[in-house]
Amino acid sequence: MCIRDRVDARTCYEMLLDGVDLKNGNIIFNDHKISTKTFLKNIEDFASNLKELGFNKGDVLTIYLPSCPQALVAFYACSKLGIVANFVHPLMPIDQLKENLKQTNSKGLMYFDILIKNHSTLASLNQILINCSISNYVIFRKLFFMAFSSYKCKTDKRAIKYSKMIKPPKSGLTTKLEATADDVVCTMHSGGTSGVPKIIELQNRALNELSISLEKMYTRKIRGGGNEYSLVALPVFHAYGLGVAVHTCLTNQYSLVLVPNFKPKTFNKLIKKYNVTFFAGVPIMFKKMMEQKNFQGKHLAKLRDLWAGGDVLTEPFVEHFDIILEKYNSPARLFRGYGLTEVSSVCAANTFENYRPYSCGKAIPNTKIEIWDEENNPLAPNTIGEIAVCSPSVMKGYLNEVNGFVHKGEEKWVKTGDMGYMDEDGFLYIMDRRKRSIKINAINVFPSEIENLVKQIGAIDEACAVPYHYNDKTYIKLYITLADKSYNQELLKKEIINLCKKNLIKYSVPRMIEIIEAMPRTNFGKIDFKNLELK
Repeated sequence: MCIRDRVDARTCYEMLLDGVDLKNGNIIFNDHKISTKTFLKNIEDFASNLKELGFNKGDVLTIYLPSCPQALVAFYACSKLGIVANFVHPLMPIDQLKENLKQTNSKGLMYFDILIKNHSTLASLNQILINCSISNYVIFRKLFFMAFSSYKCKTDKRAIKYSKMIKPPKSGLTTKLEATADDVVCTMHSGGTSGVPKIIELQNRALNELSISLEKMYTRKIRGGGNEYSLVALPVFHAYGLGVAVHTCLTNQYSLVLVPNFKPKTFNKLIKKYNVTFFAGVPIMFKKMMEQKNFQGKHLAKLRDLWAGGDVLTEPFVEHFDIILEKYNSPARLFRGYGLTEVSSVCAANTFENYRPYSCGKAIPNTKIEIWDEENNPLAPNTIGEIAVCSPSVMKGYLNEVNGFVHKGEEKWVKTGDMGYMDEDGFLYIMDRRKRSIKINAINVFPSEIENLVKQIGAIDEACAVPYHYNDKTYIKLYITLADKSYNQELLKKEIINLCKKNLIKYSVPRMIEIIEAMPRTNFGKIDFKNLELK
């Protein structure tokens, strides 16, 4: 493992108790305010009820929920007891869910009644069922939601209501800390856009080390307090959402505003209403936010830290976004970073102290990043290769798989599958996510190079280059969406071709260009280039 300044021996539950804002802290969901004290009590009661239901250390509880208080209560209760919180996407098809339950050997399932169209699909599950409802956390039209849940969302008779789980058990049972820092606290699916997602095991220690490293990264501390809010639009069933937007923020005295569905206009309203200071998101969120007329006003001055990861942001967009922030005297800047679920989400980021245009910043504290060739040898600066990471936030491994690491002495390295390079000063540049390099006549073509180039044309909003095959030869096909739909499409295509011919090797010049209404996206908001390849 990499050398680190501090070894954290706490569970996520213990770190929460040590770092949460007990005086002013709140969790907001659908305008329903839950005080930190109530939140902690819910965790204790939920843990006690899990024990009463027969859950023991090492058992698995599957959390089939959107970003909501119930999911967070369950996560921290699991962390206390040494139970594994198995996060899955709340829209995962039932057949895939059943397979996941088998893979993880799940003992229980938490689900949102409103998201299950046909509850008979749960009948065959050999699980302890915990039924969660939005009616637990609504003020306006509460009676409607309660009636809707009772009528429309008739649930399995075996299911236990979440409202019962956050009340003291009749037995009066209370729980003690049973977990350790090295216990697996959660499992998550990898968020890549290629191949079959793997189930990743993350330990308490990994998520805590991430929080510690991110706090160290800023000389201007990220610690909140005094009712400062983190706006959580990232899904908590993804490491970026859980590790950064939730755990790092809660343990640094932030309050949370949970948003289960990203709606940019509503999102901007919440920034104003709760004087949000921190937001971590993916590029598409920032783009949609900026497109709204209500992304303006003095309230933007409250924003302090904005982190973007998960996909590529162009420099012109970042500059435009920052100009708006400066207009309203916000001290924040839109900082790009890089990471993956295997390292608990973040391993590199730009900061106020260390910033370089076009880059994803430097490695965060206690983390090493290298660029490797195919034999796992480090490459010289400014040489493209595969990004490798060694971090105290690294995963325990992939569930039911032996491989996952490259061992160099006592260090465990993760090969990301992503291509990039580092400059002489240690700033990281991403060429393509998940080895999207395309080999044409033995030449590596990097789609991001094409995409970033053509997005300099003002009429283009998004671009995605994929391979297509004709007569046993490989060519480049470019999909684009338009920022200016009035632009002459034929002239635009000619402009793209001319720009590419002037700036790229001939193999990178698109042979076909198709204008589409919107890019297909994965569940994590990334462009689903695999889908485009199949078109």
